Amino acid sequence: MSDDDFMYDDDADDFMYEEDDGNEEDLGIENKYYNAKALRDDFGAAMREFQAVISEDKDGDGPSEWGFKATKQIIKLSLRNRKLDDMLVYYGKMLDFVLNSVVPRNYAEKSINNMLERVSINTNSEFTYRFYIKTLDALRQTQNDRLRLRTSLRLARLLLDQRKHKELVALLSELKSECQDAQGDPLPERGTQLLEINAMYLEMYEARNEIRKLKDIYLECAGIKSAIPHPRVMGFIKECGGRMFMNERNWVEAQSSFFDAFKNYDEAGSPQRVRVLKYLVLASMLCENEVSPLSSPEAKAYENDPAIMAMTDMVKAYENQDVVEFERVLCANKEEIQDDPFIKDFIEDLRRTFRMQALEATVLPYTCIYISSLAKLLKATAEETEELLFALILDGRLNASIDQERGLVVLQQGTSDRSQYEAISQWATNIENLMRTSCSLIN
Repeated sequence: MSDDDFMYDDDADDFMYEEDDGNEEDLGIENKYYNAKALRDDFGAAMREFQAVISEDKDGDGPSEWGFKATKQIIKLSLRNRKLDDMLVYYGKMLDFVLNSVVPRNYAEKSINNMLERVSINTNSEFTYRFYIKTLDALRQTQNDRLRLRTSLRLARLLLDQRKHKELVALLSELKSECQDAQGDPLPERGTQLLEINAMYLEMYEARNEIRKLKDIYLECAGIKSAIPHPRVMGFIKECGGRMFMNERNWVEAQSSFFDAFKNYDEAGSPQRVRVLKYLVLASMLCENEVSPLSSPEAKAYENDPAIMAMTDMVKAYENQDVVEFERVLCANKEEIQDDPFIKDFIEDLRRTFRMQALEATVLPYTCIYISSLAKLLKATAEETEELLFALILDGRLNASIDQERGLVVLQQGTSDRSQYEAISQWATNIENLMRTSCSLIN
């Protein structure tokens, strides 16, 4: 981060009290504050000047916003110079200003959020944990439940990233109880926070492969109607649902969930949208949807993305029932397709679905055809091809029988469609009536 990021990111706040010019003493401490900021390149000199501002602030009529601002600048200087213990001490003093309501609540909340963000980005997880705990200890003494909840969610995210699941479950359970009434129903005003909490549960259960618990939480999320979550949170929840339905081989629900996830990620500008779009294409092929998801306005903008082009080529081969091209795309795009662990788990399902479609289209014009010929077409063994033919017959997609002795599939030209039998019967009855009428005329 640049020096400007440390010293000037809150300059706008320094002018929030301009309506009151103040007395000479106020102007004096204000000038000292800005003189101290001008020394930001000299750590020692800047620290001395900011500490002088704090001392003068104490000797005046009591703590003021200038002491608060000087304390913030010392915290930033300490962070920049990696003096983390000093930073924690002065952060405690900054929180005292907040507890004593020296500065307006919104300004205090913004300042704390900025500090939490800086620490999460620029320090290690151990120090970040200490910083979050110190913040929560102070916030429990205030009535600012919103900031306490946001900070608790930050801490939960840290515990999740560290895979400290025991501590995480305890914290999430406490937070969840604050978002529900005595009967365990979601409080309407806490629906958004409840979705964020459940999103962390989902991530934890997915990491631990606890499928049943994951499904329970996902269904609970679907029942929360009062929330207005960030689209990134909703995108993640829907992505988890898509993964869950894929593992259940419920391709239709998976496609729907991935589409919702993609739209939310796209709205949030999240890079996860490209990954989820790949999963959406996969689910669409598996559920044999005739409409390509890449034709939607939201997805069309990404069809030339390198990560999506491989899936686009696969869709084209799939639509054209081109077995050779399908296998070529799979082999030529190993990194984009088969190196993705999630996609890799469903390659065989996709290959089976594709082969069944190609097989069905190939055999329909024939009365009989050798299974070995079909196997060559599918780039499969005769045993695999025969198994696919049996599946098509059992699914009612193919009216045929297998002659295993001669290695043939024999297409039945008849049909079991009752309406067609009834039409033929009526046609025969009409012929019979016509013949009777003709005979009576002759006689």
